[in-house]
Amino acid sequence: MTQTGNGDWHSTACTVCAMNCGLEVKVADNLITKVRGDKSNPFSQGYTCSKGLTIGKLVDHKQRVKTPLKRMDDGSYAPISWDQAVSEIAEKMNGIIDSHGPDAVGLVGGGGQANHLDFLYAQGFLNLTGSRQHYHTLAQEFTQKYWVNGLVFGSQGIDYEENWERSEVMLVMGANPWLAHGFQRARIVIRELAKDPDRTLIVVDPRRHETAAKADMHLQIRPGTDLYFFLALVGIIVDEGLVDEDFVAEHTNGWAEAKFIAGMMSPAEGARLCDLEEEDIRTVARRFATANSASIRNHLGICHGKNMVENCYLITLLHILTGNMCTPDGAHFPETMFSGGGVFREDKPEEAARTFVAGIPAIRGLLPPNALPEDILDAGDKGIRALVVEACNPICSYADAQRMTEAFEALELLVVIDPAMIEPARLAHYVLPVPIGYEKWEASTFAKGHPEIYFHMRPPVLEAPPEAKQECLVFYELAKAMGLDYKSHLAFDALEKAVEAGEPAPVLSIIRGLSMLFSMSHQDLLLEAGTISGEGDAAAELYEKIIAHPEGVLLCKVDPEKNWEQVRTPDHKAVLNAPEILDLFRNLQIPADTDFRKNTEYPFILQTGERTDYNANTVHRDPSWRKKDKDSYLRMHESMAAELGVANGETVRLVTEYSEALVAAKVTDDIYPGNVSMPHGYGLLWENEETGKPEPVGTNVQELISDKHRDAITGIPLHKYIPARVEKVRA
Repeated sequence: MTQTGNGDWHSTACTVCAMNCGLEVKVADNLITKVRGDKSNPFSQGYTCSKGLTIGKLVDHKQRVKTPLKRMDDGSYAPISWDQAVSEIAEKMNGIIDSHGPDAVGLVGGGGQANHLDFLYAQGFLNLTGSRQHYHTLAQEFTQKYWVNGLVFGSQGIDYEENWERSEVMLVMGANPWLAHGFQRARIVIRELAKDPDRTLIVVDPRRHETAAKADMHLQIRPGTDLYFFLALVGIIVDEGLVDEDFVAEHTNGWAEAKFIAGMMSPAEGARLCDLEEEDIRTVARRFATANSASIRNHLGICHGKNMVENCYLITLLHILTGNMCTPDGAHFPETMFSGGGVFREDKPEEAARTFVAGIPAIRGLLPPNALPEDILDAGDKGIRALVVEACNPICSYADAQRMTEAFEALELLVVIDPAMIEPARLAHYVLPVPIGYEKWEASTFAKGHPEIYFHMRPPVLEAPPEAKQECLVFYELAKAMGLDYKSHLAFDALEKAVEAGEPAPVLSIIRGLSMLFSMSHQDLLLEAGTISGEGDAAAELYEKIIAHPEGVLLCKVDPEKNWEQVRTPDHKAVLNAPEILDLFRNLQIPADTDFRKNTEYPFILQTGERTDYNANTVHRDPSWRKKDKDSYLRMHESMAAELGVANGETVRLVTEYSEALVAAKVTDDIYPGNVSMPHGYGLLWENEETGKPEPVGTNVQELISDKHRDAITGIPLHKYIPARVEKVRA
């Protein structure tokens, strides 16, 4: 069932990143032939990046999986029927549960960029088996934020955002949104901010990247020292009397106990450890604290770096101390149609699932993928024996590709649900085909504004391969074949009723349910926005409005003055003195020296995940989408290249504590000397045109980091702080 477009153009959304910008596409012979930004989309308003214009490459390529596949004894794959695949997988999975218990079954992924709705069914299926061993992408990225939010704001299920549109001061840490985007209409908004004489853009980053080049102030901080910068900011704000005491008193508990943090780092000591000027740190602190509004962009540069948990708390603390938390122009908790829908598990700490070997507790019900290899290989009588991989690529997206591969090869049962023959699929016992994001009804569920609440339900614009089944139906059929109590799960029960009723898109049953919940909790706001009339069934009206607008819809606006109501503590106040957090600072060992160049064996710090216009997540398999940067590179400062005798474009050997790779040097003057950087998204297997055999295109950065190089609390990898050395390759 595909939509009828307006003329030759069909509204849809980009599935390459979490922004899901609105797109319009032309279709011919069941292929996407032209792409442009959708000006009728209410949140992206025609904006898109160069990556969004390449989505046609996702549709038709030589690695599409179009029928269920089973691995044969000789390692080849043979097509089989869905009935055979489902019955054999169900029998083997039940056998493993009977022999080893339900926790022997694990799930990796669920609900990727092209199929957000599937998260409910993937996680629901796992829960129905009795297992809670869910290893998810979010636990590779942002669970340190969710852990802090749970202690400070009463819920791991909520997360606040900075305010690019309205903050007078924007402090950017660990992000390059000019290339990574990360919020709606990123380049337009950055340009507007940079041109406004009354607003200030500050970037603190080891590289003078594209966003930093547009900033009013760029501080080139030494890698790995963000913690000392934040401590110095807090110290200056407290010492100079810049704390908004009334705001803190009204909205928080425990500041008196947490206040010792402000005395941990003098500005002079912070400047020395960060390799910055003391006066620059003071300038940032004063400007941030005295602005009418301010907020901090906290992203993967912080969340994949040293002291990630402490840094996330300090960012929260800086927002609160300066009166910029839950305010109309400062940081805020956005709402979505899914808010309050119980999407994420929030177990009590003592009841949370844990990884088998390291005992890392689940955050938001999610376990870190970094712990998956050891939970398969090193867990003894316990551990994962059957694994479902869906909507992700653990070998090319998660740390330690080598050990992840070894672990997958050791499994008794590996099932990969994916539209492409991805790297894990080449190790799987069964590969199950699903539609890509343009061949099925799907939703873009991430928050897209504040105080606006948008929703984008996109119909299929292409016909899926005849044997491809949407993920919700795959999990439903597996649950049914295994004899699980799937009718006790609301999403599966509604799905079955839709299937039995012959509805062509059963997944829409979840949208009907969400429409009912949202119309009950936001009825007055929906009426005010004109989304519903108030004269009929509100849930039905809301559902029809969503379905009738494939370009996306503004549902309603909330009152930004009431944002503190999103805080889930009993009194809606932030808790600043959580013992688990304060103990981290009491036990913090501040080094006398942070000069990583003194490590003679590994005198460089590698950061992976550099963003460019030509790298993307692993759904973009066909490398021909890249017009530039067709291969990996290692960015290094010209002074370091001169020391090594390396010229721009020359191949160097990059050696980490774990592995090594040959890669071309990209010599520049914009990166901190001794810091080296590589883009992600390379190293995917693609068939060589001459031999027909799959070969990696570029370097998979996940091969350069051990699964043990991670944060102790969350298990998130330290992708932004990998000790390394660089060697000139001699003939």
